[in-house]
Amino acid sequence: MAVTPNVADPDLWGHVQYGLDLLRDGLPATTTYSYTAEGYRWINHENLSEIVLAIGAQTIGPVGLLWAKCLLGLAIVGVMLWRCESQRTPLLVSGVIVLLVALNFTNHWNARPQLSSFALFTLLILLLDRCFAGWRDDWRLPWLGAQFRRRDYQPLAASHPRMKALWLCVPLFFVWANAHGGFVAGYAVFVAYLICRFVELSLDRGWQGAGMMRRLGLMAVVGGLATLINPYGPNLHRWLLAALGTARPEITEWHPLYEMNLASIAFFALLAALAFSILLSRKPLDFTQLAITGLVAWQATSHQRHTPFLAILFGLWYAPHFASAWSRCFGAADPAKEQTSPRQVWIMGSGLAVVYLVLIAALAPRLSQMPTPRDQYPVSAIQYMADHHLKGRLVVTYNWAQYAIHALAADGDTSLQFDGRFRTSYPQEVLDMHFDLILGPDPNFRNRSPESGPADASRVLAYGHPYLVLIDRGQPYSTEAMRQHADQWTLLYQDSLAQLWGRRDEYGDPGSPQFISPQQRQISDAPQIGAVSWPAHPVTHRDVAIAQPSIMPANNAKGN
Repeated sequence: MAVTPNVADPDLWGHVQYGLDLLRDGLPATTTYSYTAEGYRWINHENLSEIVLAIGAQTIGPVGLLWAKCLLGLAIVGVMLWRCESQRTPLLVSGVIVLLVALNFTNHWNARPQLSSFALFTLLILLLDRCFAGWRDDWRLPWLGAQFRRRDYQPLAASHPRMKALWLCVPLFFVWANAHGGFVAGYAVFVAYLICRFVELSLDRGWQGAGMMRRLGLMAVVGGLATLINPYGPNLHRWLLAALGTARPEITEWHPLYEMNLASIAFFALLAALAFSILLSRKPLDFTQLAITGLVAWQATSHQRHTPFLAILFGLWYAPHFASAWSRCFGAADPAKEQTSPRQVWIMGSGLAVVYLVLIAALAPRLSQMPTPRDQYPVSAIQYMADHHLKGRLVVTYNWAQYAIHALAADGDTSLQFDGRFRTSYPQEVLDMHFDLILGPDPNFRNRSPESGPADASRVLAYGHPYLVLIDRGQPYSTEAMRQHADQWTLLYQDSLAQLWGRRDEYGDPGSPQFISPQQRQISDAPQIGAVSWPAHPVTHRDVAIAQPSIMPANNAKGN
């Protein structure tokens, strides 16, 4: 259940559209679908993922994408369960571990490029664990050795045959750098891991380990060079470093978890489980693992989008420590000495079969449709625009922009002021004027450039001369700004969720060919109930004609 959220993600429309465009036209060098950033460079750090999503949407469809991401989540959790089993972790303890991991995946497990980062991060940790088998799971520093080391402690060998597998970091980071910008986090963990092992080696072996030290340094360099194999070369890294150095308070994913909801509770439970494992385990601790965990935990507490990385580390590294601490506190039997009778196996198997049947019944609806909820997305407003052929330059609230691109702009007749590509394809000035309208000047949710001048919600209404404005009624700054400019803009459509405004001299002037008469306007507070299947494109007259056979008389075309 935790890895099967099925509601359409705000960015999925864009990812699929950009992937289709890339497959059809090649890699665009400048911003597409925009009237405010024409000719502005576009550095897309998600090309490979968008190709995969586009092909997936065209072949297996949205339901197939739901199944694919579910299976990916189950595969990662399955690796953790396999490790727990190989370490003879009690079933109850294993269940608690994977449940904590899965719950911390939930908010981040939509069909998006970031899934590639979570999958590749898991592969990276598995690769490092294999290469450093025999090194890990023990305290290698000279300090506190008596307390933390194993009784059968062995110094590090001068060479390690599995170290050659580190060359697999080259294809891994090549794929990662072309799939998602999260490769920066992965490479940072990779380098930090090698540095920590370097420190352990130097303190344990001294100059006798010089050859292996050189290999660790070489692998750090080679892994970084692999990330340069991308369409933009080092320009991708320059842009990412500049972007990561600039705060993004406008995007919720870059906030820390501070609301008391399920995601926050799951995250704090994960932190508590980590502390419980580290402080109460009787097993030897690994300095490198502790250092990497601290680094990732710092990022996860600062930015909620890093939470799955911490969950992956917990599931792969801390099961033995959690089991040890559990045994210490709750008096559980030593997992290595546990024996299960055939009768117990039969009872547990029967119980699991019942649980699986219940889960299948609960999962079936979540894996049979990708809904686009009408109370979250402007499905009705988009339909109204299609019905009245409203096209041209459009200002649309940030979370709906990629939907508008896929539903309205793909034919080239509509262009947008701003969308979810953020700084990858838009200058800061355009970004600032958009959020001046949507969020207002609140410094807690804004990081404006001094070069953008004072906050002014009306600036976006003039810049580039847009014709239409589609806003969320739940954003009071934008609705108030439009009300104040009612002398220049006329309300064409309204429901409980959205408002669509048109430039008055285009749509409010009876002498204009684009005039929308009062009778054609739909102004109401009609509640938006239910959902439509992704991609939730507007239904055209042609679609209706295809759906209704011509041999059926109009007066008989009624539902039962």
